[in-house]
Amino acid sequence: MVRSVTRVALYARYSSDNQRSESIDAQLRAMHSYCQQHHYQVVKTYVDEARSATTDRRPSFLQMIADSSSKLFDIVLVHKLDRFSRNRYDSAMYKRELKKNGVSLYSVLENLDDSPESIMMEAVLEGMAEYYSQNLARETMKGMRETALQCKHTGGKPPLGFDVDPVSKKLVINEQEAEWVRLIFEMFANGEGYSSIIKRLDQLQAVTKRGLPFEKNSLSSILRNKKYAGIYVFNRSASKSPNGKRNNHRSKEADDIIEIPGGCPQIIDAFTFQRVQQRIKKGQHWGGRNSSKEVYLLTGKLICKDCGKPMTGSRRTMKNQSHYSAYRCTTRKPFCQNREISKNQLEDFVIDVLEREIFNFSAINTITHRLTLMKEEQQDVSLSLKQQYHVELEMIEEKLYNLSQAIAHGIFSETMVQEVNALEDKKFQLQEEMIKVERVREIPEIDPLLIPTQYEILRNKPDSKEYRTFISSFIDKIVIGRFTVTLTVKTGLEIFDELNTTISIRRQELQEKKEKRPLR
Repeated sequence: MVRSVTRVALYARYSSDNQRSESIDAQLRAMHSYCQQHHYQVVKTYVDEARSATTDRRPSFLQMIADSSSKLFDIVLVHKLDRFSRNRYDSAMYKRELKKNGVSLYSVLENLDDSPESIMMEAVLEGMAEYYSQNLARETMKGMRETALQCKHTGGKPPLGFDVDPVSKKLVINEQEAEWVRLIFEMFANGEGYSSIIKRLDQLQAVTKRGLPFEKNSLSSILRNKKYAGIYVFNRSASKSPNGKRNNHRSKEADDIIEIPGGCPQIIDAFTFQRVQQRIKKGQHWGGRNSSKEVYLLTGKLICKDCGKPMTGSRRTMKNQSHYSAYRCTTRKPFCQNREISKNQLEDFVIDVLEREIFNFSAINTITHRLTLMKEEQQDVSLSLKQQYHVELEMIEEKLYNLSQAIAHGIFSETMVQEVNALEDKKFQLQEEMIKVERVREIPEIDPLLIPTQYEILRNKPDSKEYRTFISSFIDKIVIGRFTVTLTVKTGLEIFDELNTTISIRRQELQEKKEKRPLR
C-alpha cells in the first residue's frame, strides 16, 4: 500500500516588537528545510506581517483556521510555538479547532508529540510565551509613560491641527489644519450640528489627518480632545477586552491617565473648549426647541426640589385667549405638589444675576484675580510636595546602593531581589510624581473683554441657538422649590467648580421684581 504524502500549511508571523520583515524569510526557510527532511509537501503558506500573537485579529491566521475545515492540509507548521499564539486561551481554542478538522500543529524548534511529557512541555512553553508578551507590554508601557511625562509624542498620527517636531518629538501647530479645528469648535459652541459643520468643511475642501472627508465620528473625537486646550493626555483609552478589542470611547480610571496642562500648544481657548464640553455633556439637541412656538432658555437646567425630577417648559391658553408660559415639574400631581413658575419671571431673574456676576468687566476682573490666587496656592503646594519627594528619593537611592554593595560582596537572597524590585518601582513612581508637580495645573487666561463683549453681541439675538448655548454655559443648575429658587452660577470653566456662586431667592420676591421692573 502506497503511503499518501503529508500535506503541510506553513504559518509565519512577525510583530513590531524589535523584529523585521527579514524574520519572515528566516522562518519560511527553516520550515521548508524541515518539510524536505520529513518528506512533507507544502501546499499553502500563510503570513501575517507586523501582527501581535496576543490577539486573534490576524487575517492570514484566521483564513488558515477556516481553510483547515476544507481538508486542504494535514499539518500546520510553525517555526516556533509563540508564532501560533502567545495567549494560552487562544492557543487551546484554535488547536482544538484544528484537531476537530483533523489537522495537527507542529513546530520546527520544539519537537513535541502526543506523549504526556510533550503535553506538559507545550503548556510550559506557551506559559513562557505569554509571560514574555505581557512583560514586554509592561516594559513598553513604562517607557511610553516616561516619554509622555516629558510631553513627547508616543507614536501614531498626531491629532488634526498638530505635527510632530522631528527634533524635540513634541507636538507643534499645523496652522492650516488648526484653522479647521477652530472652525469646528466655534460652530459647535454656537449651537451648530454635525451636518452643518461637515457641509462647511467640505466647502473648504478640508480633510482629516488621514486625508478623508469628515464624518460625525471624526468630529466627535476632535471636540473631546483635550490636547486642543493645551492639555497633554496619555493612556486615556480603556484596555483591550478579553477578546482583544478596544473601545476608544471608554476611558481608564483617572489615576491611570496622564494629563499635563500646558504640555502641548493650545489651539482652542479654555472658555470655548469648556462651552463645547458642556454642550456635549448635556446632550443638547436644539431641533425640538427650534420648532417650538416659544423659546425656553433654561430647559435642561431646572430641577424640582420636591421630587428631584427635571422641570420643562409649558404653555397654555388662558380664558381671555392670552398665553401663559411657565416651567413645571415633569412629575405630575398628585405625585409631586411643587408649583409651576413663570417663565418670564425666572428667566429675567437668571439674566439679572448673570449680568451682575459674570457679564461685566468688574466681575471678570474679580474672577481673574481669584484664579491668580489659586495658581499661587497651587505653586506653594507643589513646591512642598517636590521637596518631600526629593527626600524620599534620596532615601531610596541610599537603600539601593547598600543592597548593590551587599550583592557585590556575595550576599544574595531572593528577599533582597524582591526588595530591589520594590524600591525600583517606588523610585519610578516618585519620579513620575515629581514631574507632575513641576507642571502646576495651568490656569486658563481669561480675556477681560471676551465674555462681556460676546454677551453684548448675543443679547440682541435672544431666540438664537448661539444665545441659548452661551447662557447655558454659565448655569450649573437651578433648583425650584415651592417657596424658593436656588441658582448656581459658574464661570464657564468647568474645572473650577470652587468658583461657583449660589444665590437663593424667595418666589414671592420674583413676582415683586417683575412688577417693579422697568421696561427695557
